[in-house]
Amino acid sequence: MIAKKLTMFAVCIFVLVSLAACNPSQYEESDQKIIPAKSLSSYIGKENVAIVDMQSAEDYAAGHVAGAVNLSKDDIVINVPVDNMLTSKSKIEKLMSASGIGNDTTVIAYDSNKMNAPRFFWTMLMYGNENVKVVDGGIEAIKAAGISLSTEALAITPTAYTAGEKQTQWLATAKDVMAQLNEPDPNVILLDVRTDEEFAEKGKVPSSVMYDYINNFYKDGTFKSTETTRIDYINLNMRPEKQIIMYCQTSMRAAPVFLRLYDAGYRNIKLYDGAYLEWSSNPNNPVELPAGQVAASKKDAS
Repeated sequence: MIAKKLTMFAVCIFVLVSLAACNPSQYEESDQKIIPAKSLSSYIGKENVAIVDMQSAEDYAAGHVAGAVNLSKDDIVINVPVDNMLTSKSKIEKLMSASGIGNDTTVIAYDSNKMNAPRFFWTMLMYGNENVKVVDGGIEAIKAAGISLSTEALAITPTAYTAGEKQTQWLATAKDVMAQLNEPDPNVILLDVRTDEEFAEKGKVPSSVMYDYINNFYKDGTFKSTETTRIDYINLNMRPEKQIIMYCQTSMRAAPVFLRLYDAGYRNIKLYDGAYLEWSSNPNNPVELPAGQVAASKKDAS
């Protein structure tokens, strides 16, 4: 009798596993936006390709990929109402035009801090440009790949770039986050990619899942593979069918998480641009502390 029950149990487990295997998550096109540093050589000097260096002006002057144009993080953000918000369509048009980037240009971006190039990717995507790739590992990986650097200034021929309208499917607002708190949807996940130390010190948006952005990288600073990324996020119950709203302190660390998920085939993803800085600046917004209690609202008593 016991043997029979064990056999039936084993059969049930087999059926459940089989059903799960027959109904896998559906991912969109992947491994197209994050490129290995060694492949950068095939883009250098090619017609209709723009390489964007997002190091500081000083680091760019000290050494950059030949032919790269230098853009900074400050070129693609505004600091109103809080730091590091999405800049305007008109500013992107002026920036791209002045940088010699056209609407049909393939853009390859790299940085030195894991954040600036992914933020550039998200910004361009927000204005309808999907023809942007990011070099995995940034400038250090480029050096390791044996690609020589240049200190020569770049002569730029301006273009007339036209940005698209804002693609709001990639953007979440404080209103969207509050709506999830007021009427929780089990198919929507708030993802906080700050550190546990920041959570302990400052709290988080209630119900958010904590997952440090650095967990999306290997120790050498390159992104984890698509396969590993999918496994990691499935283990967090974040399948591509669910909507993921991600944030950090000022939306910069959330950008590489957005890029990694996008290139792993996730499309139901949004970046909360105002991030925790905006959220915590409003005394009416609830904040969850590590112990689980919700901090009291600090309403203006004036």
